[in-house]
Amino acid sequence: MNLSSLAQQALQYPSIPLSIALVILLLYVVYLHYKISVFTRGENAKSLESVIRTYLDKVDDLKKHDELIAEHALKLDKRLAQSIRNVSTMRFKAFDQNGSNQSFAVALVNELGNGLILSSLHHRDRVSVFAKPVSGYTSTHDLTEEEQAVLEESKQAHKN
Repeated sequence: MNLSSLAQQALQYPSIPLSIALVILLLYVVYLHYKISVFTRGENAKSLESVIRTYLDKVDDLKKHDELIAEHALKLDKRLAQSIRNVSTMRFKAFDQNGSNQSFAVALVNELGNGLILSSLHHRDRVSVFAKPVSGYTSTHDLTEEEQAVLEESKQAHKN
């Protein structure tokens, strides 16, 4: 049998192809009905609409919550920039007569370079402590090499 003979038979008996098409359509309708019942989980269309509305409300709530978290993160960033971080310390021998590295310099600055440098010079018979204010990683007071070194170390640490 060739294709033309099949076409002639289909024209002689039009109910056969129509029956096959009907069976295919019925199977497709049953399949779609099954998909809808799975999608609605046995509920009716009104309950599906309420479920969708509930989820949309939850999405709106999540957006509002996300905005609050973003605002809070910005506030934390501002506060963190003002806090003292990456404290740098250096111990050194200030005087040749002293036996060990008892002197020290400490940089206590925030990300903006504001804070102070605390330094201590130990001598055999006395100890001197100095606090020098720092603004923008510079000080209005003269800084020793050690104080400049700890300030630069803190500045580099804040860049990372």
